[in-house]
Amino acid sequence: MKNSNLFFDSDISTEILDNKNIVIIGYGNQGRAQALNLRDSGFNVTVALRNDSPSISKVIEDGLKYGQIDKVICDADIVCLLVPDSEAPKVFNRYIKSHLKEGSALLFSHGYNIHYNLINYPNYVDIIMVAPSGGGAMVRREYSNKSGVPALLAVEQNFTGSGLELVKAYGKAIGSSRVCTFLSTFKEETETDLYGEQVLLTGGIPMMIEKSLKVLLEDGYSPVVAWFVCYYEVKMIVDLFHEKGIEYLYRAISDTARYGGLKVGDYLIDDEYEIKLKKVLSDIKTGEFKKDLEKNIDNKSYTSSINSKHVEEFSNIMNVLFEKNKNS
Repeated sequence: MKNSNLFFDSDISTEILDNKNIVIIGYGNQGRAQALNLRDSGFNVTVALRNDSPSISKVIEDGLKYGQIDKVICDADIVCLLVPDSEAPKVFNRYIKSHLKEGSALLFSHGYNIHYNLINYPNYVDIIMVAPSGGGAMVRREYSNKSGVPALLAVEQNFTGSGLELVKAYGKAIGSSRVCTFLSTFKEETETDLYGEQVLLTGGIPMMIEKSLKVLLEDGYSPVVAWFVCYYEVKMIVDLFHEKGIEYLYRAISDTARYGGLKVGDYLIDDEYEIKLKKVLSDIKTGEFKKDLEKNIDNKSYTSSINSKHVEEFSNIMNVLFEKNKNS
């Protein structure tokens, strides 16, 4: 039975994008990737830049059209606001809001500023989102390899009535529906994205790796062996359950690894851990995290708890492996 919230290339027509002026604001990793993919899919793309933008030379090198922000937005049918979340409200208020034409679309790749009401948008435009589940470098690389990165689609305000067709077509144009695009909401994307980052991707997994390394090193084990066990082998395990799921992982590993993993996993990831996860999610949903971020965004930086001598050794290992893989 077909899922009506999943869309693939064969389900989507990109005709709605024909003759549309698409303007990309923000030429970082995501903005550049989407601009190049749209261009290579045959659509009309212009990059909007300040006159003194350091990205001008890169845009010229990439062979894309560019223009001053307020001027190109006046003729834009789709304005893609792909600057960092912290910059987006300022950019919107200064350069975009007064220049949006009626019936145009304002597109985001993350729902943060819309969900938390940090951007006060007019009622005569579509507010839409196409959020690839990967960084810009991956979005570009997979597109160039005739594949794509899955993307979440959402329509917050559907002034024209064509919002859904627009996000589906845009998702296809950047290569996402080669794999899969799926329908969600700005609220769901924002809350789940923040949660995933904090408890797994940039919070849980890196910190677990570092603490595991620290315990082995402080007990006198070789830095090389500790690094391979706690860092290098993580990718192998992720690849295993990414291939066919976590049940497949436990069938594919040894009896010793399965027993030890399940026993110690239950000990480490206990009810108290789950309570903490629920608190993290609650803070995201209530806006407490947003308030905390606004007050303390410049106060957080990564500082390793591992002896600096060992950090240097790990860097040397990674450099050797990188060179070997590059030359093989």
